[in-house]
Amino acid sequence: MQSRTLRAVHAIAYLLRKARLLQFVDWIYYLKNLAYNRKNNRAFIAAHKAFAVPPAHLAFDAYGHTDWQSYFDSGAADAKALADIVNRENMARNARILEWGCGPGRVIRHLKDNLKQHVELYGTDYNAETIRWCQHNIDGIKFFVNQTKPPFPFESGLFDCVYALSVFTHLSEIMHFEWIREIRRVLKPNGLLIITTHGDTASNRLLSHEKQLYDLGTLVVRGDVKEGKKWYLAYHPKRFVTDDLLKGFDVVLHRQFYPTQDVWVARAK
Repeated sequence: MQSRTLRAVHAIAYLLRKARLLQFVDWIYYLKNLAYNRKNNRAFIAAHKAFAVPPAHLAFDAYGHTDWQSYFDSGAADAKALADIVNRENMARNARILEWGCGPGRVIRHLKDNLKQHVELYGTDYNAETIRWCQHNIDGIKFFVNQTKPPFPFESGLFDCVYALSVFTHLSEIMHFEWIREIRRVLKPNGLLIITTHGDTASNRLLSHEKQLYDLGTLVVRGDVKEGKKWYLAYHPKRFVTDDLLKGFDVVLHRQFYPTQDVWVARAK
């Protein structure tokens, strides 16, 4: 029943996407979500006076909700899960770590508290307003704007680790390959890459013609909205990730990370 309901929701979203109405419906949902969370958000802010929360429209643009308790709790949980991976890989002391697609700092602001060693943290995002907010409200991290296309504003071989949570999930096929080349450029030799993808756990969202392509190992992309936005969606068969996207990397870990996303951990050769 749940799978049928989910497919029905995505079928409706597919039709709205084709009719170019998805962004308008999303804006209506934003207003409803804002009203729904208003009372609880006031209570959260009163209880966490030292914790800066981002402007609601930036949070909704990045995460699809305006729930500050969820922003805090999910950010802390994801930072711990990410740090567990980094800690197991014995990163060098004073390592430089980049979050590509940091949004309004949900994860990166919690990361240092969970790492064993001292690190220098960098965050980038294509949303300049988001980066300005991070620069003024999150201390101890260097934030930069990147464009929707490469390059990063960094020298080659600068980073020991680059991670991207739910970034490739919102890119076209050509941008997958342009950005993976750019990530290789800014990674040190043997540098660590951590990404999440829409894998098999998300494939029940696909319509029948999309699922056929996915099962053949083809990247499935749903466009008709601005690339990089949360409704621009890409789905990643395992064969596409191993044979194409991460070709030239040594994969050291692949498992479920979010309910509908996998994590891939790889080292640059």
